[in-house]
Amino acid sequence: MAFTGFNAAGIDLLQLNRLQNNKEFYEAHKEEIKRLAIQPFYDLIADMTPAMLEIDPQFVVVPSRMVSRVRRDTRYTKDKTLYRANLWMFFRRPRRERESVPCYYFEVHPEYWGYGCWGAWGRGEMEALRTMILHEDRLFLDARRALDSCPQMLLSGECYKRPKFPDADPAVQDWLSRKEIGADFREYNDFSPILDGSFVQPMIENMQRLAPFYRFLLAAKERAEAGAREALQ
Repeated sequence: MAFTGFNAAGIDLLQLNRLQNNKEFYEAHKEEIKRLAIQPFYDLIADMTPAMLEIDPQFVVVPSRMVSRVRRDTRYTKDKTLYRANLWMFFRRPRRERESVPCYYFEVHPEYWGYGCWGAWGRGEMEALRTMILHEDRLFLDARRALDSCPQMLLSGECYKRPKFPDADPAVQDWLSRKEIGADFREYNDFSPILDGSFVQPMIENMQRLAPFYRFLLAAKERAEAGAREALQ
C-alpha cells in the first residue's frame, strides 16, 4: 500500500498498551497494533526504498528487519516495562548481532517525531572520526558542508564535560567533544505532517543531502576496524 500518513489511533494504542503493560491486553489488541501502528512503517519503507538505495545500495530493505518491536527486550536494562510506546525504523547495512553500524532512522514517539543519521558507537570509531576532523580530511569537510545544508538538523550526541582537544579550532570543537555522533531533526509540537504524510519528501531530501555525513560515519567504522586488525597482527 502507498503510504498516506500515520494513524493517530495507532499512536494512541501504543501508549495505552504501554500503560496497561500486560500480555493479555497486548494479545487482545495485537492485530490492531499491527494494522494501525506497524503497517504504516512498512508502507513508508516501501515509498522510501528507491531513494535510500541511491544513498547506499547495501541497505537492508526488508521491513520486518527494519522496524523496532513493540515488545521490549528487558534482559539488559533495569526498566522492566514490557512494551514501548514509540516505534522507529532504520536504514542500515546488514550487521552481526548487537553490532553497531551507521544508520538513518525515523521515529514516532508520544512526545515527538523525528529522523536523522547516526554512527560512531563502535570501539575506536570516534577516535577515527577525530583524526579525520583534526587532519581536515575531505570526508569530514564534505560531512560538515552536508550538515550545514540541512539547517533544520542539529549535530547531536553526548559530550564530554571537558574538551578532548582544547587547542583545536573552535569551529570543530562541537564535533570533537562527542562520545558518539549524529544529526537529528525533532518536532515536539506539530504532529500534522506525520498524520497527513507531508513530512516524507522533505525528510528524504534531507537524508539525501546528508549522504556525505553518512559516508563519513562509514569511513570511521572502516578505519577503526582496519586499525583493530593491524593491532592483532
